[in-house]
Formats: sequence, structure tokens, C-alpha cells
Amino acid sequence: RIYGHEFCGEIVAFGPGGKRPHLEEGQYVSAEMHVTDGHCRPCRTGQRHICENTRILGVHGDGCFAQYVVVPAYNVVPLDRNVVSPQVGSFLDALGNAVHTTQVADLSGRSVAVLGYGPIGAMCAEIARFSGASCIAITEVNAHAVAHARRWVKSRGVHHATVLDLTRTKDPAGSLRDATGGGADVVLELSGAEASINLGLAGARRGATISLLGLPREKAVTIRDYTNDFIFKGLTLHAIIGRRVFETWIKMLDLLRAGLDVSDLVTNEFEGLDEFHEAMKLLENREAMKVIFYPNGRPQEK
Repeated sequence: RIYGHEFCGEIVAFGPGGKRPHLEEGQYVSAEMHVTDGHCRPCRTGQRHICENTRILGVHGDGCFAQYVVVPAYNVVPLDRNVVSPQVGSFLDALGNAVHTTQVADLSGRSVAVLGYGPIGAMCAEIARFSGASCIAITEVNAHAVAHARRWVKSRGVHHATVLDLTRTKDPAGSLRDATGGGADVVLELSGAEASINLGLAGARRGATISLLGLPREKAVTIRDYTNDFIFKGLTLHAIIGRRVFETWIKMLDLLRAGLDVSDLVTNEFEGLDEFHEAMKLLENREAMKVIFYPNGRPQEK
């Protein structure tokens, strides 16, 4: 199996029945890699992202760590080169996760907690900044990720952001509440770690919205104080999977068109796929944020 589910490229050919009026050879595109059946109840009620028979290209079928990839024409998303660079175009799948995670609540003028600063956490933080969050608190336990977050704060001049290194914090929940002015209005949980999920509940303000994208390693997660941290706070929880098809794509491209810039998340670029394993080690060690491959060589300016 060929892995990989984040890419952009050019259309080189159409299979039988694949031609669409809005698509043509040579066109710059990406694609939604969650292939849905279009017939189940979720699909027929506008919720394709939770299709009962979803197949993910790169997981259940061949993906894009290759020179060519085959995708259904329905899933192809045309891109504007003046808005989306090939670097950013290559990880729109992940950016779509971040957009879906953040769009469950209005972030403007609200305190936002970003729990976990991997690539998607970094995208969520930038979307929160771009959307006018009043303050942003980022939590992490990994030294590389803490350093990445602090560089983002400095490079963007985000004076209303706090990076909490939880390995050096005796009272994580108290520190998170302090950093968000008494509790976060919106909590974005990206790590899936049980401790982080509980931190989000404990650090949330009453009536807060919590968006859960991170996947725990174990099937079961223990909530330490279900009564006080969840029920009595009147929290609203949203479980996030993939991107709403194609609502999230439209919102994401609108944000990029309006000036959202996540290009600085690209930390490493490789010609071809020969250094694939080296690149994966960088990601495993969390030394890199987004790694870009050019299987056919770097694209020429057009």
C-alpha cells in the first residue's frame, strides 16, 4: 500500500467518466481524501464527514507518497496559485482539520486554549490569532513543541499569547485559568492525552465550548471530575473528525484568501522520496512541523 493523504498537484489525465466541467488537464488542485458513499443517512443529510462507509486514500487505498495519485473526480478541489502556494497546498487536509476544530465557536474576542502544539495545534493557534481571539494559551509537554510555540509567539508578535510548559507547571489547571483570565471560553484539544483532556475540562470557563480532535492511545478515557468539571459547568463538547465536505474546504480557502498565513509551518523540504525515512524520524522526534516532499521535483513558477 502507498501511504499519504495530504497533497497538491496537477491533473494529468481523466479516467472513464471522470471529466467534469470545472476540471481540466494541467489544473492545480488538491483533494478531499475521505471518500464517501453518498448514499448513507449522514451523507444524505449533509454530513459526509461522518459517512458510515468512509474510505481514506492512503489508509484504506493507495495514497499520495508517489509521483501520481488516483482520486475520484468528485473529491478534487481546484486551487488558485495566487492564494495557495504549493507548500501550503500540500497540507490542506491538515489545515482543514484545524479549520473544522476552530469553527465550532466564534473565536473573536474570546479566550482560547490550544492543548497540544503539533502541526494542527499550531494551525489552530494561528487561526485563533487571525480570528481575533482576546488571548491564547498554548499547553505542551514536549521541549521541541514548546520551542516551536515560543518562536511563533515571537515571530508573530502575539502579545496576548502564553505558552505553558506543563513539565514545569505545578498546577496546570490553575495556570491555564490564569492565562485565560479565569478560564478559557474555547478549548481546542489536539493531543488526545487523557491528562490534556482533563486539563481542558478543568481549565474551561463555565459555559465554554470544547473541541476535541486528538485521539487517545487507549479506547477508554477517565474523566477525573465529571460532575464539577463538565456537568455543573454546562460545557458544550464537539467531536471533530476530518473536514465537513465541502463546507470546511470553502471556509479554509476563504481564510487563506483573506490573508491567513501558515506557510512558516514548513520546516523541511525534500526533493523526491529517497529521504522519506529520514523525514519520518524528524516528525517522530517532533523536530519538524510540516515536511514537504516533491516527488516529481519542485514545481516551476507559472
